[in-house]
Amino acid sequence: MRVLRFLEDAFAWLTCAALVAMMLLITLDAIGRYLFITIFPDVFHFTELYLMPMVIFFAMAWVQRERGHVNVTLLSQLIPKPALSACLAVVFLLSGLIAGVMAYASWNAAWPHLENWRVTGGVVPWPTGLSRVVVPLGLGLLSIRLLADSVIEARRVFKPDDDDASNDAEPQAGSAPL
Repeated sequence: MRVLRFLEDAFAWLTCAALVAMMLLITLDAIGRYLFITIFPDVFHFTELYLMPMVIFFAMAWVQRERGHVNVTLLSQLIPKPALSACLAVVFLLSGLIAGVMAYASWNAAWPHLENWRVTGGVVPWPTGLSRVVVPLGLGLLSIRLLADSVIEARRVFKPDDDDASNDAEPQAGSAPL
């Protein structure tokens, strides 16, 4: 679990770096366009190909660990803890399997781009394979997190008051930058 937490935190930091880079590049491009009547070449393509996918896919596992996704808890508050944990274990298991299948499929789609070193047709020939690898990396890490959460929730079915076994499932303030 320590390795998983480290990877999630590293990907969260990469997400933050990508977000800052995206903000700076677009701002500098806009300033250059209006003040100096010049643009940075292919800022749009770089942002679209690399930074936006990183912001989305690299953050997903960390957000799942911190339980930061939107939840509707109207009915879950009425369900007994063991039953809720059983439902969550099944949901996390199925979601983890689906994310794993998506990671595998997206890797199969990314590999030919890496293998043949395909590039974009813009001013700067950006390699498309590097941008496509972001998706399976993020989804693979999310899949591992969801499967780990499934095991944690399955344990809670039999020990509903044992929160010590679920250190990774509970949000911890200040554990990562997002």
